[in-house]
Amino acid sequence: MSLQSRLLIVVAVFFVVAALAVIFGVRRHTGPPGALRAAFDAEFLTRPDGYQGLSEHYGFRFPSEPMQMDPGLMYKAVADGAVDVIDGFATDGRISVYGLMVLKDDKGFFPPYYAAPVVRAETLKKYPELENILNRLAGKFSDDAMQKLNYEVDEKGRKACNVAREFLELQELIPSDAKPGDGSAGTITIGSKHFTEQEILGEMMAILIECHSNIEVVRKLNLGGTMISFNALKAGDLDLYAEYTGTGLVSILKQEVIPDPDKAYETVRRAFQKQYDLKWLRPFGFNNTYTLTMRRDHAEELGIGTISDLTKYVPAQQKE
Repeated sequence: MSLQSRLLIVVAVFFVVAALAVIFGVRRHTGPPGALRAAFDAEFLTRPDGYQGLSEHYGFRFPSEPMQMDPGLMYKAVADGAVDVIDGFATDGRISVYGLMVLKDDKGFFPPYYAAPVVRAETLKKYPELENILNRLAGKFSDDAMQKLNYEVDEKGRKACNVAREFLELQELIPSDAKPGDGSAGTITIGSKHFTEQEILGEMMAILIECHSNIEVVRKLNLGGTMISFNALKAGDLDLYAEYTGTGLVSILKQEVIPDPDKAYETVRRAFQKQYDLKWLRPFGFNNTYTLTMRRDHAEELGIGTISDLTKYVPAQQKE
């Protein structure tokens, strides 16, 4: 092939790509009703308190099935206009940073997701001091405080262990010169799911235990989704991790949503103790509920402020 032919091919490819970019840009802003594109993480796509239950509760279905996307990528994707709607987490710091808007759950689908340490009863029997140590974290977090901690890691690139320790020091839960004990009391393993907030909570619990006891802590953080962490806890591969009341209620116990936070907590506390010999300690204080999230300017342009408003653009008659 001659050099001239190759140049012609390169030029042709360039114009095709440019044309597609223009088309994509127009579609992003002026696509017809029903053309909104969604991206959800793997758990949200499969959980009963995720997309399936939400679409049944509100009576809609996206005309094109939502893309499966890693939680760490979804916020950037919606901010850049690659997608229009994502499932988000109420305590994620990227919501404000990227100029996003949480749609109001006006029909009350999402249950409360208050986080708390869940510990094997066998572990508490061996190390009874753990309960008092971990309960020092009870009520220490507001939604806003957790959002700021997530922001420090996700956007500023700080290490979760440093962010966690700084918070403990600011809350006067450990002194600034606190050091781990000598490990002579034995060893426990703390786990977490695979996202920033869980890593921060895992580190926070580990540091608090290390600085208030002689227990050595092994960290198995960023393990994966809910069932990976939960099954590891049941099997004894973990001694504790942080779980959410809504997740425990709906995804693990397979029960109906309980909107009242106190009743939801009491239900999971009793059921986990009876069925799995696992103990829920006192909640941290924040509610990391699921959300549907859009770019603020896009949502305002379309007049979308609630999930019910969204259904006008993904109407009930749109089926798979």
